Amino acid sequence: MSELKGIKPEPVSDYRATLGEGPVWLEDKRILMWVDIEGKQLRFYNPADGSEEVHELPERVGAAVGHTDGKIVLAAEKGFAFYDLDSREHTPIHDPENREDNRFNDGKCDAAGRFWAGTMSLVGKEKQGAFYCMDGDMSVRHIFGEVSTSNGLGWSPDGTVMYYIDTGTGKVQAFEFDVEKGELGAERTVVSFENEEGFPDGMAVDADGNLWIAHYGGGRVSKWDSTAGLKLGEIMLPVDNVTCCTFGGEDYGDLYITTAIDGLSDEQKAQQPLAGALFCCRPGPKGQPAHVFRQTAAAK
Repeated sequence: MSELKGIKPEPVSDYRATLGEGPVWLEDKRILMWVDIEGKQLRFYNPADGSEEVHELPERVGAAVGHTDGKIVLAAEKGFAFYDLDSREHTPIHDPENREDNRFNDGKCDAAGRFWAGTMSLVGKEKQGAFYCMDGDMSVRHIFGEVSTSNGLGWSPDGTVMYYIDTGTGKVQAFEFDVEKGELGAERTVVSFENEEGFPDGMAVDADGNLWIAHYGGGRVSKWDSTAGLKLGEIMLPVDNVTCCTFGGEDYGDLYITTAIDGLSDEQKAQQPLAGALFCCRPGPKGQPAHVFRQTAAAK
């Protein structure tokens, strides 16, 4: 447990997100993209010069991913959508639920370019969400239901395992994954948060296949062996609500961590002036490049 001792994440922006989430390194632009869900913002941080670019959105957005054509694809409050960074045009694609009391939360692309994302209740109801996959032809598949808060996901370096968090279960599940067909196979529990501080939220998988899990309400990011399910270390943050993390930078050695003000009392907000900040540190391991959405030619 001493593996990450002494690692101290530092804020890289003065902005404080109400609900920071979904960090992803865009390799083609060499910038970090993330969202403020409740602030309805898509944000870009450029570590080369510390500059930031902000895009105001018409609705909450749980996750954003890159596109082979340079656009951004969103998993938003009202379903999947395209976003053009130049024109700032928001174009809905498909809303698989069409309900006012749910929204999309975390999401990522697999190695074949499919966009996987899930939903959650906006009114605190359990098992009201579901997990979906948008294929390259823009069709959306319902993968499974009875999800409370669809959250962190990622893939093993060889692409044969998908890791998935439904925060309500307090566990990280692993599914055998067929990248050619985009199908899930046998399921097992990898990590249980039964004796952990806080709840499992967003997640990253490093180049060695280890899991990095954000503890919402637990003030840390923990590192786990994905085979044995053993905790290898943890990075402490000066805020309670740690929401997600991802690797990025020139060598994928920078760990970016999003946090939230949302859910804190006035007293906690006063005690945690860095709540909602985007943090960065270099913990030692390297991450994997993020996959982007691949739209088939027939669907363009």
